Amino acid sequence: MDDIAQTKPGTEAVEVVKPGPLQQLPLPAELASRGDEEIEMLEKGLVRRLDSCLLPSVVILFLMNILDRNNIANAKIAGLTDTLGITNTEYNTCLMIFYVGYILTQVPSNLVITKVKPSIYIGIVTAGWGIVSMCQAFTRTFAGLFMSRFVLGMIEGPFLPGVFFLMSCWYKRAELPPRIALLYGANMLASAFGGLIAAGIVARMEGKMGRPAWEWLFIIEGSMTIAIAFIVIAFIPDYPGTTKRWWMSREHQLLADWRLRNENAGLVDDDPESLLWGVKQALIDPKLYMFIVLQMSLLTAQSFNNFFPSIVGTLGYNDTITLLLTAPPYGFAFFCSLAISFHAAHKQERGFHIAIPLLFALLGNLLAMFVPSTGGRYFSMFLMTAGSYSPYNLCVSWLSSTLPRPKAKRASALAIMNLMGAGVAHFYTSYMFPDSQQPRYYAGGGVMSGACLVCALMAFGIKRRLKRQNAEIEKAELEEGVLAGSSAIAGKTRVDGMVSFRYVH
Repeated sequence: MDDIAQTKPGTEAVEVVKPGPLQQLPLPAELASRGDEEIEMLEKGLVRRLDSCLLPSVVILFLMNILDRNNIANAKIAGLTDTLGITNTEYNTCLMIFYVGYILTQVPSNLVITKVKPSIYIGIVTAGWGIVSMCQAFTRTFAGLFMSRFVLGMIEGPFLPGVFFLMSCWYKRAELPPRIALLYGANMLASAFGGLIAAGIVARMEGKMGRPAWEWLFIIEGSMTIAIAFIVIAFIPDYPGTTKRWWMSREHQLLADWRLRNENAGLVDDDPESLLWGVKQALIDPKLYMFIVLQMSLLTAQSFNNFFPSIVGTLGYNDTITLLLTAPPYGFAFFCSLAISFHAAHKQERGFHIAIPLLFALLGNLLAMFVPSTGGRYFSMFLMTAGSYSPYNLCVSWLSSTLPRPKAKRASALAIMNLMGAGVAHFYTSYMFPDSQQPRYYAGGGVMSGACLVCALMAFGIKRRLKRQNAEIEKAELEEGVLAGSSAIAGKTRVDGMVSFRYVH
């Protein structure tokens, strides 16, 4: 909010963390005759509809997104590298080039999505990457796989930041963490079920119609994505005030818009300037760069994901059992993520809920490198996955609530953070686990251990900064009697009222 109008440092309209009643904006005229109980029931109905339609749709799509992105790791176990005759370095390069394409489209896409129908846009993007994923089955050379991965990255890039942005247009900040936990849980479930699906395909499809099992892996999962993409379009809303869906009434849309404005100093979620203006507003906010470091270090701590079947393979079991053993650690991480997210939402706290799991991830990395027993090393993989995956959704919702308005700034910030974390970080993580370092992978384990520490320290740093800014806001209100964020009236962004806010930390 501090970039909507240039005022004193710390006088931003942000998330409330203290209990007690807040000022309320006037209800829309069509809802003004409703009593408090009726509004409460209407809000419960809205959230229930979002949880029944929007949330399951994006969770299923994200599950397919991760399956199609990471199935190359299972394909490697099933003989991809042997069939194509590619080296370990060439395989790692194919992993890396995906993220080159991935970062190219994220920021432009998140600017475009503010001006189009997200339901149609997300559906087309999903079907597109399903087609490209299938095409990987027909590659016969390193060059063919290289180009397939590059194009796949370009088409998958718009999805995740676009979904984060769309959810922030409908859910309140207190509602976002557990729901993003469910969304990002699809990452862990995809990694878990991906191993199970791959195990079934490897066991049953090898040699069918003259094709190796790894080709069927790409064909089956890619075709599933295409079919699902067209089914879920009807369940994804656009923006409040523009959505026409059989499952959402006009009253629900009006309430959705009102309750989000009520959280953001009455600011209407529109863009007073050009799309590039939103990018500039995000880039000149110093908090964005703190979140970029947070996200990049967190994704570095998760960098084992593209190599997890190979890491589990060092335990000494055959291909099918290895793929089956990849599932339990991700299943455990999924439940840990939900527990941490709901607890963080209940306590309205972020910093400790991000830092503490990463200390367990650090312990897991150290055990994986230095514990000699098979059981101890497998246990370490549970700590690695749960500790590094659990805080992710909190980082995303934390950024969204820290840079809330206007729409173009929030969309740009989410895209830039995802670009640097889920994109640029993979340029170096793709080479952290060479086969020559089996079974301990000391280089990869060492880098992930350092990343865990950096991420935990940055979480504490952001928490400290936001607490200090909250204190400045409170001081300004007490001494000057002005609501934090009210100076936004002087800017070009329209406001319908003024409400006092605080950062969540």
